[in-house]
Amino acid sequence: MSRIRVALGIRAQLLLVLTVFLAIPWLGYEYVRELERFLRDAQEKTLAGTAQAVATALHDRPRLFDAPAAPRESLAVERSQDPTVTAAPSVPIPRDTATAGGNGGGPAEISQIVQGLSRTTARIFVIDRELNVLARAGSLKRPALPDEQAAESGVPRVWQWLERETLHPLYALVLKQPSEDFGEEQAGRVALPAREVDGALSGILTVDRRPTPDGKAVVVSAAHPIWVGDQVKGAVIVEETTNAVLAERNRAFERLFSIVLAALLIGSLALTLYASRLSARIRKLRDEAEAAIDAHGRVRGVLAGSSAGDEIGDLSRSFSSVLSRLAQYASYREHMASRLSHELRTPIAVVRSSLDNLKLSPLPADSRVYIERAQQGLNRLTHILTRMTEATRLEQSVGEDERERFDLAKVVAGCVEGYRIAYPKHTLQLELPSGETMFDGAPELIAQMLDKLVANAVEFSAEGKPIIVRLERSDAELRLSVENEGPPLPDAMRGGLFDSMVSVRGDQPGDQHKDVPHLGLGLYIVRLIAEAHGGQATAQNRGDGRGVVVSVALPCATAS
Repeated sequence: MSRIRVALGIRAQLLLVLTVFLAIPWLGYEYVRELERFLRDAQEKTLAGTAQAVATALHDRPRLFDAPAAPRESLAVERSQDPTVTAAPSVPIPRDTATAGGNGGGPAEISQIVQGLSRTTARIFVIDRELNVLARAGSLKRPALPDEQAAESGVPRVWQWLERETLHPLYALVLKQPSEDFGEEQAGRVALPAREVDGALSGILTVDRRPTPDGKAVVVSAAHPIWVGDQVKGAVIVEETTNAVLAERNRAFERLFSIVLAALLIGSLALTLYASRLSARIRKLRDEAEAAIDAHGRVRGVLAGSSAGDEIGDLSRSFSSVLSRLAQYASYREHMASRLSHELRTPIAVVRSSLDNLKLSPLPADSRVYIERAQQGLNRLTHILTRMTEATRLEQSVGEDERERFDLAKVVAGCVEGYRIAYPKHTLQLELPSGETMFDGAPELIAQMLDKLVANAVEFSAEGKPIIVRLERSDAELRLSVENEGPPLPDAMRGGLFDSMVSVRGDQPGDQHKDVPHLGLGLYIVRLIAEAHGGQATAQNRGDGRGVVVSVALPCATAS
């Protein structure tokens, strides 16, 4: 079963972790809702306390309710569409006006008591058992508040502008904004039955809520009974809108959300900068590590190593130490061939001279057989040293040859003519494109590269089978390829075929070169020469699977 792998960078991972903090606004919103419930309960208790205080001042004073009153007019009443909610009569009366039900006596004294509370944000009125309004004071609408921005002059102007232009319009869409532009219900001279009124006239302190007729505000009403002896003679009703609670809730939410938003923005920016710096350090370490080793596994440089005290610095120093040891080992291996060839030449010369002296001496026939075998082994050893010296010198000198512009097709054609003489048992076919094939490089190195390609094809090709040398031209490159019919390449060797000391030769039937040692340096030299000219060497099986094609892609000469 395949598994889907999602790659996320360090910055994306840190920002994903940061989403956990998005729970903070939700927690803040729940806190604000709890604060709103607390303020509503406090408002109800405050109104109930006010109603109780006024009622206490009117308890056990029968003359206040027994005094004659002027005729009262029954006013039209507007009710809410909800039959369970009762609205008082709607008659505009100024906020600071206290209306008595008669000329002195009880209602006048009640008005004086209520008038002392008229400066509160609540509306208070007193009714008797017949629902006649004996006195009233106050208004449901709050006075205009001073400009709040002036009190926050210490806040940076940029943040004030951001709140005013961006956050406040957003808050207005999310939060219900209190409005003082609502139709205020005014208690007329007759009040209609309502739940809180019925409860108070029954002797129970009752608190209730109802919307205004236009639905723009919610009114909280608390009614407390007025006792005269054991009888309820009337009730005190105190009303107030929830606008103050909504305003306080909105202010708390806006402040909390602004702080959380600022914290999230600053935290996101800080984490992004930190993750960017962390990612940049890791990418730098990766690039340095990749640049220290070339495509063929050679150590080309050593990391400087970071002086940072964190884990990345420690990793960088570890990489530097590892690459340093690898560079020393690679240097030892690269110079081993030249050291061996230099050190072995003297003993080989001694053995050769000894064999030559033995040949001049009279020896039995059976002894000369051993001398011939020793001579063959010495020749093989000399051939190995020659190949090793050739590869070492070429590796050291490649790229130092003088470059010139020449026709690559002419060099290839001349080389193939020589191969036909050198390999008479094989048929070499040459395919060249029409027109010039100009190339900037060293003709001697290109010829040496073609020598190795053809020698490799001859060693793997059966006698009588053609070897095709092909030169192709495109707009950007010249492709030189040598194709032979023979055993295909093993899949495991395709990637390292052009490395040093790599060979896939086996015992090929009829191989006239089976006694020649193979060090796996031929195609390695091909790769060195191709890369020195800005090209690339590749090997692949033929389409029919009956042979191999080794190609070298070289860039065309630039226009002068």
